[in-house]
Amino acid sequence: MIRVLTADDLGVYRGLWLHGLSADPSAFLLTAAEAVATPDSALVAKLSAGEVIGAFEGGTLVGFVALRRGGPERMRHMADLGPLYVHPSARRRGVARALMDAAVDAALHMGVLQLELCVDNQNEGAQALYQACGFQKIGLRPRSVIVDGQPRDDVLMLRQLDA
Repeated sequence: MIRVLTADDLGVYRGLWLHGLSADPSAFLLTAAEAVATPDSALVAKLSAGEVIGAFEGGTLVGFVALRRGGPERMRHMADLGPLYVHPSARRRGVARALMDAAVDAALHMGVLQLELCVDNQNEGAQALYQACGFQKIGLRPRSVIVDGQPRDDVLMLRQLDA
């Protein structure tokens, strides 16, 4: 089942987010320490705003994707997508694709004209998923983040929803 997460999902969302940070830290912008330090109130605000879509199997949250619409009026036509995370036990069964489809549907419902995302240049699997979902590579951000003292590049990707 795919649905928008609410404040009632705080515990399971935080749990899966922290699991993802420990299992696949390069898939996230924040470090585990920063995530642990994130107050519940900040996550409740994000969940209450409908910015996170979750995938459930048997009542267990197994994946999520965040969707944030541009803030200023001149940027309200676009939204940032990510992070996307699926628990390893639920991978290769279409969960990520279902989350991406739900995010696109939600963006269309909001009147968003384009979705943008950044993905680690070394994460070829995620890039393939995004391309299969209609995203195109539009650039490379060198040294986007530094992980354990090592610079990492991000691929910038975009999908125009009105094309």
